[in-house]
Amino acid sequence: MSGIRYILFITYLLFTFHGWATTYTYSSDQKAPTDIPAVQRLWELGDKLLNSPHPSPAAIDSVMLLGRQIVAQSRHLQYLQGTGLGSLLISRAHRHKGLNEEAKPFAREALRILRTAGTDAQKAEAFIELGNCYSNSEADLPEKIHLFEEGIAVWRQIGDTLKQASLLEFTGDLYHLKQDYRNSLDRLEKALVLYKSIGHKNLQGVYALIGAVHTDNSNFVEGLRYNLLAVETGEQLKDSSSLMASIYNRLAVAYYGIDYNKQAMEFYQKGLALSYKNNDAVSIQNFQINIGELLIRMKQYKQGLDSLDAGVYTHPLTDIYDISYVTIRYLRTYLYLHDYKNAAIHYRKMLDIYNSGKINEQERSILSAYLSLYLVETGNYTAAIPYLDKLAVHQTPFLITNSMVAHLRFRTDSALGNLSAAIKDFQVYKGLADSLTNLAQARQLGQLQLQFETDQKDKDIRLLVQKSQLQEASLQKERVIRYFIIGGVVGLIIFLGLVYARYRSNKRTNIQLESQQGEINTRNETLKGLLEEKEWLLKEIHHRVKNNLQIIISLLNTQSQYLNNKDALAAIRNSQQRMYSMSLIHQRLYQTENLGKIDMYWYIPEMIGYIKDSLEADQRISFFMECDDIELDVVEAVPIGLILNEAVSNALKYAFPGGRKGSIQIRFQSHPAGMCQLSVADNGVGIPPGKDILASASLGMSLMQGLSQQLDGDFELTDNQPGVSVKVTFRCREFISNEQTDTLT
Repeated sequence: MSGIRYILFITYLLFTFHGWATTYTYSSDQKAPTDIPAVQRLWELGDKLLNSPHPSPAAIDSVMLLGRQIVAQSRHLQYLQGTGLGSLLISRAHRHKGLNEEAKPFAREALRILRTAGTDAQKAEAFIELGNCYSNSEADLPEKIHLFEEGIAVWRQIGDTLKQASLLEFTGDLYHLKQDYRNSLDRLEKALVLYKSIGHKNLQGVYALIGAVHTDNSNFVEGLRYNLLAVETGEQLKDSSSLMASIYNRLAVAYYGIDYNKQAMEFYQKGLALSYKNNDAVSIQNFQINIGELLIRMKQYKQGLDSLDAGVYTHPLTDIYDISYVTIRYLRTYLYLHDYKNAAIHYRKMLDIYNSGKINEQERSILSAYLSLYLVETGNYTAAIPYLDKLAVHQTPFLITNSMVAHLRFRTDSALGNLSAAIKDFQVYKGLADSLTNLAQARQLGQLQLQFETDQKDKDIRLLVQKSQLQEASLQKERVIRYFIIGGVVGLIIFLGLVYARYRSNKRTNIQLESQQGEINTRNETLKGLLEEKEWLLKEIHHRVKNNLQIIISLLNTQSQYLNNKDALAAIRNSQQRMYSMSLIHQRLYQTENLGKIDMYWYIPEMIGYIKDSLEADQRISFFMECDDIELDVVEAVPIGLILNEAVSNALKYAFPGGRKGSIQIRFQSHPAGMCQLSVADNGVGIPPGKDILASASLGMSLMQGLSQQLDGDFELTDNQPGVSVKVTFRCREFISNEQTDTLT
């Protein structure tokens, strides 16, 4: 279902549920709808769709259709307010699609109707909507500002302070674009007062705008003050929006203007990190280019070029003025590096922009300056003269560019032998350079003044706080002394009474405790004797079990001397190995203090050594063991020992026929969730094709599978090609016990 049909379908269901549904398409013989609440519901739905964070194109098309439907129904119902709201909705939908000119007629119609038929809030929205249809160009700004001022008056009349302040802030920004700094500051300061009156905390945006206006109005100290205040406010509120990145950029530019490179880089880097966090490609590009410019100033040309490249590749440059700005930076950097080959590439790009007819006269003046810079640096003085002559008639609006041009004219006239003109050019250059120096010094002094004022205020605040604290401490001290004397007397009386009562109580308690302690000592001695007797009995049991198993092994060994049948001898030898694996466990329990746990880190190497000796494995078979430090209960250690014996014995018997060399890897490791795994793998001949080992009825295989089931584990036999891998995975009792203990805790 398409986006438009889906939204209209939801609308229909919504109206049906509330009993407001009407037929929106009707023929001449059908009765027209008479449901005004349905029109209002359509308006609310369209307004909600457009106010979502990022309305999709399908949603905007749906709103356009809803607006037209509202207008048609309202005209049929002679519902004038509905007609105005529908026109307002259509205008907003056009603007969301970037069609401001197409939106204007609908916005004008909405304003015409809602001024008389709408509520005050709707009238204010109509003024704002029509104002938003105008661009920020020099021709449109006066009308746009006028409409917003009308909206401000309505919000003031209604008493909506937040919306009034917000629109004042936006209008102040428009006056700033118009370079009307007085009216801009007036609106922004009024907005700040209103925000503070309602306890609005997010003031970093308006602080930043006030700082920008002061800076552009050559009031550097106030500009820097408000920019710092914007950063401080935003960081206190932990603002991580794109607005905060813009605030960091403004403050960095302010520090750049007074050659405070370290501070400028700090705030550029903060803004860049925030832009990456917000995935704002345009902002990332802006910061990379600004950082590149700063690195170039710091004579870190290679790093500067890398940063410029990163900015260019982050987001495609489409605006001719942005392309011109970046091209100038590349040209200047390559000239610094005396890389005239790359400089020539960017010179030609600048020349194409200069001759394109797509830039204004101011930009052409700036490009003329840098075109002449390239020509002078490459020794082409004659070709630079036409550009310098044009700049003599149309000076650039920037003092630094004019200073550069004067210096270029001086170099050109000097190189061409025009000494009198060169002297005049040098005087002009010297005057402009001095002006630049004075401006930079004034800004730096302003920064120092601001820093001094801030430090002085901080000192005054600390001094007042200290005085207040001292006075409070003195009063508190007097009160404490007075209360201490009174309390001391009362406390002393109570204390003496408590001491006497405590003495009597302790005397009775000590008599009882002495009697109880005697009984406890007697019981402890009895329990200690019982515990030692129990431990001795357990050790004796393990010792006797071990001895009995050794006797059985010896008996089997004696019996094997009277047998000639190879199968019978092999069966006896296998039984001996299995008994030894159990005997080794009981021997270890008898020799250690821990009567319930077997250290597998010790047991497995001991067991492997015995198997190697009993099966006479020579040097052609290598063993690799990897065992974690794990302790198992006897009920776990015995099956694991038997499985290990069977797996290693089988590998030694069948994996390396005909004197083949190979290796056997034994691993016993712990895994997450309390699982343990025994793995025995060889690189021998593997399982013969077509043979199902698991289906065979051999005792060893049945024993390993049965013991795995006894452990509640999984038995896995894998043909690795080459070799065979046996894995047993089970849940260790040690981990189960720990989990149960944690649960009880």
